[in-house]
Order: sequence, then structure tokens, then C-alpha cells
Amino acid sequence: MKFRLLLLLLLSVVLTACASTKSEEKTSGNEGIHTKAYPDVEQILKKDEDADVFQWKKRIYKTDLKSLESMEVSKEEQIGTIESIYSDGEAFTDNMATKLPVGTVIYATDKDNILIAEHDGKTKRYLAMIED
Repeated sequence: MKFRLLLLLLLSVVLTACASTKSEEKTSGNEGIHTKAYPDVEQILKKDEDADVFQWKKRIYKTDLKSLESMEVSKEEQIGTIESIYSDGEAFTDNMATKLPVGTVIYATDKDNILIAEHDGKTKRYLAMIED
């Protein structure tokens, strides 16, 4: 009985040590979990060169996703506008879009990862992209 208890205690210590080492690996250095979790525009355009995306607060938002159509989303306050259109070879920056025209208004929603773009009375929902 004492042997089993000692073995169980030793096993739990080893497993705990391994678990903390893994989490430290994810956050050490410049390659933390956040740099891997959100794709950049080059990655998205490599998969779909005609993607309708924009960047807001260093995150890429994409539209024309089937999952967006079935969600109930409420438009809230205006948070910004599109200020420039992306061209090949240019750095993709905040408030820049591939398809939306300059002046398009961006709204927050009641959902964390969804924004709404509105221009000329037309609205589109955009979802924050996260790598697979």
C-alpha cells in the first residue's frame, strides 16, 4: 500500500513538472502563443487571393464565411473607418482593406470576434481570423 501511494505521489510530481515546462515553452521568446494564433494577411491571401479582409487593431477580419450568416449579431457603436486599400507588396496596416472602399464605417457588435462594415447602406459581417 505504501509503495502504491509513493508511486502515485512521484507520478503526480513528474506530470506537474512536465505540464509547467510546456506552458513556459509557449510564452518564452518572441514566438509566444499570440504570434501563432492570429494569421497575417499574406497567409490569408495565399489561401484565397480574392479574400475580402481588413485589419483592425492588428487582427485580420474576413467576410463571406458561412458561419457568419447564421449568427445573430447586433450592431453597436462606430469604432473606426477604412483609411486605405491594400496593394501587392505594400505593408498591411490597421484600417486597411482589400475590397472595402476608403470611408467604410466599422462597427463593434455584441459578439467579441465579429465586426460590421457599412458603406452606401450595405452591411457586411467580418470575423476575426484565427489559425487552424
